[in-house]
Amino acid sequence: MPAKTIALANQKGGCGKTTTAINLCGCLARKHDVLLIDADPQASVMAWRAVQPEASLPFRVVAMASPVLHTEAPLLAAKYDYLVIDCPPGGPAGADGITRSALLAARLVIVPIQPSPFDLWSAGNMVELIARAQAVNPKLEGRILISRKIANTVLGKQAREAAGAYQIPVFAAEITQRISLAEAALAGRTILEHAPESPTAAEFERLTGEVLACLKS
Repeated sequence: MPAKTIALANQKGGCGKTTTAINLCGCLARKHDVLLIDADPQASVMAWRAVQPEASLPFRVVAMASPVLHTEAPLLAAKYDYLVIDCPPGGPAGADGITRSALLAARLVIVPIQPSPFDLWSAGNMVELIARAQAVNPKLEGRILISRKIANTVLGKQAREAAGAYQIPVFAAEITQRISLAEAALAGRTILEHAPESPTAAEFERLTGEVLACLKS
């Protein structure tokens, strides 16, 4: 059976795409065979992978910054339960159409946004790109993820209401910006390896549960 493919995409950089991709894979890999595809020419996932011996990683990571991901990625699908694609920033024009191609291969696209006006405004372009991709790939579903949230702030509390204006579902789980995520990345580990009992690990576990529920629908 082909792997279920999840894309992490947003036209704006710095929204937590790579962090979400790595830690979502870490949660999925507890029970499943997972491949993380680094489709961003900046290769942040590959830099993370290089920190630890590859044999110690809980899932496999490969670089594939290709504008024909929709034809290349499925060739790997038979070996894995889940494929997760970390897309480059830039929306439809990002890295010569890599994001567009990833959406043609995906069953679910997660759009992480920070609770800031600039991120919320720019999310509209991604929602439009998802709608265009769905015309070709009708199985594609989109979800917004509130990411890098600052705890106990008014803006953080308002972000969900603002994101809901795009008429695309918003995950109930939210990822709070905490130092533990940066520490885990520097160590080349997922948050489940670095701080398994932390509030951040619990947030990613909740997100993973919602992702799996989406893929079953």
